[in-house]
Amino acid sequence: MTGEVKFFRKRFFGGFNRDDVVDYVAKLAKERNESRDAKEAAEEEVFALVSETESIRLELESAKREAESLNDEAVSLRGELENARRTADESRVAKERAEQETRVLAGQVTSLREELEEATKAADEGKKLIAEALEAKAKAAAFEAVKKTFTELEPAINDLRAVFEA
Repeated sequence: MTGEVKFFRKRFFGGFNRDDVVDYVAKLAKERNESRDAKEAAEEEVFALVSETESIRLELESAKREAESLNDEAVSLRGELENARRTADESRVAKERAEQETRVLAGQVTSLREELEEATKAADEGKKLIAEALEAKAKAAAFEAVKKTFTELEPAINDLRAVFEA
């Protein structure tokens, strides 16, 4: 098994030296056993490597599935992020519009308050004028009553004047 050529010593009476042959057969058996053990060890190593390869292949498949799942999740999250950005942009625009409308309305409120103050002043002046007109009307009515009474009393006053003058 080593590939070397072995020469057996010859015996005096024919044949080969028995010890040489026995040693050679023992050597061949030992080499065969070592070769068989090496082959078994190699087969065990191959089996272990095949098992390890299968385990790694399964891990790789699992990692690929997980990577695919993570990729799908990343795509989904990108979509959600884009939607959130779009919503944020829309919200920002709506907020700016609302702020603009608030400024416009605040200006209108200020203008309306000023108009209300002017209308309140005008109403107060109108009330004063109405009060003055009612007072003047009351005075006019009293004057008319006095005038009527004077007109009614004038003949009697004239009669009394005549009596006192005579």
